[in-house]
Amino acid sequence: MVPSLLVLALLTVCLLIGSTQRAAAEATVAFTITDDRITESSGLATDTDADLYWTVNDSGDSGRAFALDQSGEVVGTIGFRAEVVDVEAVQYADNTLYIADIGDNDAKRPFVTVYLLADPRPNNGTTLYRSVDLAYPDGPHDAETLLVSDTGQLYLITKGAKGGIYQAPRDLSHSSVNTLTRVGDAPPFVTDGQFLADGRIAVRSYVDISVLDPDQGFTVVARAAAPSQPQGESLTGSLDGTRLLAGSEGKASKVYSLPVPTAIGSAPSPGATPPPGASASPDESKTSAAADPGGDSAADEETDINDTQGTSRSGTVAALLVAAAVAVAAGAGVYFARGRRSSR
Repeated sequence: MVPSLLVLALLTVCLLIGSTQRAAAEATVAFTITDDRITESSGLATDTDADLYWTVNDSGDSGRAFALDQSGEVVGTIGFRAEVVDVEAVQYADNTLYIADIGDNDAKRPFVTVYLLADPRPNNGTTLYRSVDLAYPDGPHDAETLLVSDTGQLYLITKGAKGGIYQAPRDLSHSSVNTLTRVGDAPPFVTDGQFLADGRIAVRSYVDISVLDPDQGFTVVARAAAPSQPQGESLTGSLDGTRLLAGSEGKASKVYSLPVPTAIGSAPSPGATPPPGASASPDESKTSAAADPGGDSAADEETDINDTQGTSRSGTVAALLVAAAVAVAAGAGVYFARGRRSSR
C-alpha cells in the first residue's frame, strides 16, 4: 500500500507542477513595443472601436497616450494639456479613453486624478479632456490599476501586500473631490486589471494573473502563472475578446497573449512579499530615481524581478514535494495502524 501511495503522491505532484508550467507555456508573444518613446509601458487598453491598443508611460512623461496596431507599431499619439504626476493605468470604455494619474509612491497625495478623453483619435495632436479627482477614505495609497465597468463604474485597486478595491461614486463630480469606498480585498501587489465580458475581473501581479468575481465579494475564483517579464505592469483583453494581453515596462518590451485563467489550482497562491525594489507597504512600493539617485539600475531591477519569479515557482515545487511527503507519511501511518489491528 505504501508504494502505491508514493506513486499516487508523486503523480499528483507531477500533475500540479505540469499545470503551472503549462499556464506559462500557453503564453505566446503577441507583439513587441519597439518605439523609443515607450520605455515604461505601465498600462494597456483595448479600443475595439478603432481596432487598436492604447498604452501610457509611467511617471516622467507628459500627458499623452500612444496608439498601437496589432503588431505593436505606434500609429499615432493623443495628448492633453494637464500636469500629470504619476500615470499608471489606461482604460477604454464607451468611446472614452481613461488615463489614470494614480501613482503615489510616498503616500502623500490628498487625491489622485483620472482624465477622460472622449472620442480619442491618434492624430498626434492634443484634445480637450475632463477630469475626476478621487480620494481614499482611509488616507493616501499607491495604486497602479484602474477598472472601468461596462456601465462606466470606476474602481481603483491599491498596490501592496494587503491591497484593496475601491469604488468611485456612481455620479462623479468634475468640480470637487470624490470620495472612494472600499468594497473588497485585492491580491498582493496588483499592477493592472481588466473587466472581462462576463463581468468578472482579471488582475495581474508580477508573478500571477487572478480572476475575481464581484458577485462573490471579489473572491479569487481562478489563478494562473504570469509570463516571465522584466516588470509586468499591464493587462488588457485581446481585440477579439478571447484572450488576455500582458505587457511589461522596459525598452522593446514584449506583450504576451495568454488564456484567461479557469482554475484556482493552476498557479500557487501569491505571497505577501513584494518583488525586489518594492516595499511591503503600498505607500513605498517604488522609489523614484530622483529620490534615490544611487539606487539600482533598471537592468538590475529587471534581473531581480525575474529572479523573484523563478524563486517563487521553485518554492512552489518544493511546497508540492513537501505535501507529497506528508501524504505518504499519512498513508504509512494508516497502513501500519491497520497492520497492528490485524495482528491482534
